[in-house]
Amino acid sequence: MSLFLDDFDQWYEHFDEMSPQEQHQHLLELISTPIPLEFAKDVDLPSLLIDVQGLVEGNNLIEQALAFTKTFQERQPELYQQEFYYFDNFPIRVALFNQELALIDPALARYRQNPVKSIDFLLPMLDDLRFYDVRKRAVEVSRAVYKPVATSRDLLGGSADALGAVVIADLLEQAYGQIQQGQSVDWEAWEQDAKSFDFQGTPEVQQEIIQNLSGQVLDGPEIIRLFQKQLDSVFPQLSLRFIIHMTNRYQLSFVCGQAIWSAVMGALDERDLSKKQLSHPDRFFSINAKELERYVVQLIGGLLSSRQSKGFATLWGIPHVYDFLRTAGVITDTVYESAIQVVTNHKKTLLDHWQEPLWRYSFLHRWGKPACQTEADFEAEAKRFSDTFNQSEPLSTDPAEKSDWNASLSRVAEKLALDRTKQKSASINNAPAKSPTPAKPFKLAKSRKSPLQEVKSLGKKGKGTKKKKKGEGF
Repeated sequence: MSLFLDDFDQWYEHFDEMSPQEQHQHLLELISTPIPLEFAKDVDLPSLLIDVQGLVEGNNLIEQALAFTKTFQERQPELYQQEFYYFDNFPIRVALFNQELALIDPALARYRQNPVKSIDFLLPMLDDLRFYDVRKRAVEVSRAVYKPVATSRDLLGGSADALGAVVIADLLEQAYGQIQQGQSVDWEAWEQDAKSFDFQGTPEVQQEIIQNLSGQVLDGPEIIRLFQKQLDSVFPQLSLRFIIHMTNRYQLSFVCGQAIWSAVMGALDERDLSKKQLSHPDRFFSINAKELERYVVQLIGGLLSSRQSKGFATLWGIPHVYDFLRTAGVITDTVYESAIQVVTNHKKTLLDHWQEPLWRYSFLHRWGKPACQTEADFEAEAKRFSDTFNQSEPLSTDPAEKSDWNASLSRVAEKLALDRTKQKSASINNAPAKSPTPAKPFKLAKSRKSPLQEVKSLGKKGKGTKKKKKGEGF
C-alpha cells in the first residue's frame, strides 16, 4: 500500500507483471484500505478495477465478482459513487436471475441520481429490467430519469425514447386493465400523462388505441390493405395487439411485451427497403439471413458490448412475434416458416460457439415457449442457459495470459458466416458439382471501426427531425 501511494509508477510496473489471479487479490487488498479520493482519480485507479473486475466476471466467478464490488462500494464509497455504472450492472443481472429484486434497489437509486452521466449503462440495464419483466422498477426508473435525459444537451437525440416507451406501455396496461374490468378510462388524464413522455396522440390515434384495447381489431386482409394505404398506422396497432397477445398467453406485462416487439422490429428497421417491399406485410416481414446476422453480431459484440441482451432478445423474440403475425393473418405460412428456419440456424450457431455464460440471458425462457419449439426442446434449452450460472473458471496464474475479446467475437461471427454459406449452397444444389466459394473469414480490420464502434455510430444523428421507429408503438 505504501508503494502505491509513494511511487505509483514503480507499483504499476510490479502490478503489470502479475498474473490475473494475483492482480485481483492485490487490488482487493488495496481497496480494502483507505485511499485518498483525489489520488485514486489522478492515477486512474478505476480503470484498473474495471479491467480486473471484467476478468472475474468473464470467468463467471460470481461470488468473487460480487465480493469485489461490495468491498469497493463499502470501503471507497465516494469513488464508487462516481464510477458505479461500471460495476452495478453485474450484481443487478445476478439478482434478476435469482429473482432477488430487493437487492437491485440501491443500484437503481444511483442510476436515478445520475442518469445522464450513466446513460450508456442505464439503457442496457433497462433492457434487462424489461426483458426480465420487472415492470414496477422499470417504470419507476423510467419516470424518474426521463426528463433529465430528454432535455440534456450532452446526449444524442432519442436517448430517452426507450424510457418513454416503458412509461407509455405501462399506461396502456393500466387502461387495458380498467377496460377488462368494465371500468371507464379517463382518457383526458391518460393523454396528459402520456404526452409528458413524448406520446404524440391525435383523436384518430386515441380511437385506434381504444379499439385495440377493447378487442376491436383489424383482420388480416384489412391489415394488408392498410399496409398499402396508411403504413404509419399499421405498426402501432400491430405492436399493441402483440403486447396484448403476450399478456393473455404468457401473462407478461405490457412493458416486457413492448420490449420484445421493439427488439425484433429494431432488426427489421435497419434494412433499407424499397417502396414495393413496404407495400405488403409478406415482403416487409421476410427475413434475410445475412442482414439479420449482421445486425445481431453488431449487438452481441463480445463481452465489451453493452447491448448483448438486446441481441439475444432479437433472435429469441422473432418466433414470438411471428407466431402472433401468422395467427393474426398478417403473414403467410411461407414467410413464417422461412423466418423460423433462419432464426433456428442462427440460434444453433450462436449457442454452439458462444463462450460466455448463457445464464445472463435466462429471461428468454421466462417469456414462455413459442409454437416452433417442442416442450422438451424448450426445457432443455432453458436448462442449458441456467446451468451455466454454476460453471466458472479460475483466474489464470500465468502473468502473460490476457483475454482477447475481439478474437472471441471474430470466431463467433466467422462461424455465423460460414454456416450461412453452407446452408445456402446446400439449398441451391445438392449435387457435388462445383465447389462453393468459401465464405470470407470475419476479421476486425485494425484501421476500421470494430463492430462495437459501428453499433455506436448508428446512433450518431442530430437532434433535428426524429424518425418514429416501428418498434416504439404509439
